[in-house]
Amino acid sequence: MQPHQQGFNLIELMIVVAIIGILAAVAVPAYRDYAIRAKVSEVLLEVGKVKTDLSLFYSDHGRFPVGPDADVGTDERKQFKISPEDKHPSIRVLAVHGVGACNRKAGCPKTRMEVQLRRSVYNGIGGDANSQLRLEGHGGPSGGVVTWLCGPRDVQPLRLEWLPATCRHPPT
Repeated sequence: MQPHQQGFNLIELMIVVAIIGILAAVAVPAYRDYAIRAKVSEVLLEVGKVKTDLSLFYSDHGRFPVGPDADVGTDERKQFKISPEDKHPSIRVLAVHGVGACNRKAGCPKTRMEVQLRRSVYNGIGGDANSQLRLEGHGGPSGGVVTWLCGPRDVQPLRLEWLPATCRHPPT
């Protein structure tokens, strides 16, 4: 009679290692996307401050800020911008643009914020090709409520799986 062997044989150990490898191959990319989505959510919270300021500007003036004005020589949008020189930890560039005819006389009923993220937010995956999102503000009548849409920008768009569910509207 042979004594009862204890432990696992080589085949059983190889099967366990293969199963762990398959689970890791699925879990690591999902975790990476989740971590990037969390960082993008933080950026959207920071951009929320600019959204609030733009909404207040709209309620005060009945229009969104206009760009450089030849008559007055001021750029109302400058105060809302973030440039690389500002060394913001998550946002490389935040630019504010008008949509349609935007000037002091005609007004500016729509605005667009274009946000380019720093590579640290999305771990540099794809270089700068996956780095941008945009938010569009649509003003209500007579300085009313501003409605915001969020989504990937049409140029160098951030991947949809990295955006929170509330920020997946296609560019218009």
